[in-house]
Amino acid sequence: MVAEIVVTVIGRGPTLSQELKDEICTLLNALEDVKIESESVLSVRAQDYFLTTSKDASSIRKLVDSFNVDGADIVAQENSKFRKEKGLVVFDMDSTLIYQEVIELIAAYAQVEDRVAEITERAMNNELDFKQSLTERVKLLKGIKTATLYDEIKAKLRVTKGVPELCRGLKKTGCKLAVLSGGFTPFANYMRDNLELDYARANVLATETDSQSQVEVLSGYTLGDVVDGECKAETLLNLAREYGVSVESTVMVGDGGNDLPAMAVAGFGIAWNAKPKVQQAAPSKLNTESLQDAFYIFGYTDDEIAELLK
Repeated sequence: MVAEIVVTVIGRGPTLSQELKDEICTLLNALEDVKIESESVLSVRAQDYFLTTSKDASSIRKLVDSFNVDGADIVAQENSKFRKEKGLVVFDMDSTLIYQEVIELIAAYAQVEDRVAEITERAMNNELDFKQSLTERVKLLKGIKTATLYDEIKAKLRVTKGVPELCRGLKKTGCKLAVLSGGFTPFANYMRDNLELDYARANVLATETDSQSQVEVLSGYTLGDVVDGECKAETLLNLAREYGVSVESTVMVGDGGNDLPAMAVAGFGIAWNAKPKVQQAAPSKLNTESLQDAFYIFGYTDDEIAELLK
């Protein structure tokens, strides 16, 4: 059966050079059982190539991943109505919606950020079970005073470039938005409120009263179910049912190994400036400076994006 696949090339610089476009065309034309039917310019930085082939999108993705093209991301997907018609987009928080890892910001208060960062790195590379890594990291936070902690951390959060625009534009199309975080509830809720998302879920830090100072401190463990990869996948599917949207119209955007299960069950997934192992396993990868570039993956031109952001 012949399928139509769209390959999107997104430049990481200010323009997509003609030289790079020619290189992509040459590489695509060299693929067996692949024919370029047409091309479409999305932006001076992004271009679509529409292919006919008997191969599926996953097979084409593996082939284009082997191109090793410098200065651009190449995304292959089925050219269906769901490319643009998104019903639910779910975001990871740490290193996705925001630049930082919140647990490392908290760890600085106990001067254990290096130890926490090392465990985080292993977990995000999928080298360590997320629940185990969370337990180890949260244990190091025991005894930190909470009175002003959350407000101080919120003031330090830096929203990733392009996130407000992407969220605003998607909401204008009627798309539901959620944040599912392996981080902590106060900050996920803060991002939900600031970005006007529809849903937030994260882990809950337990607290206790210090016996000597009689002030509230972190207990060194979390309460309730851990928001790990499996939880993210299950919650994404539950939200799709709750909002009445098809799974094909859902997207998971994240940077860590614990985002891969949700990408696997969603209609599509985007690894955002992710660890190498995550980029290899994800349905697509985006390594630009602005998450607004996800609009190109969804098939929007610059003119259409400008209209959404009015």
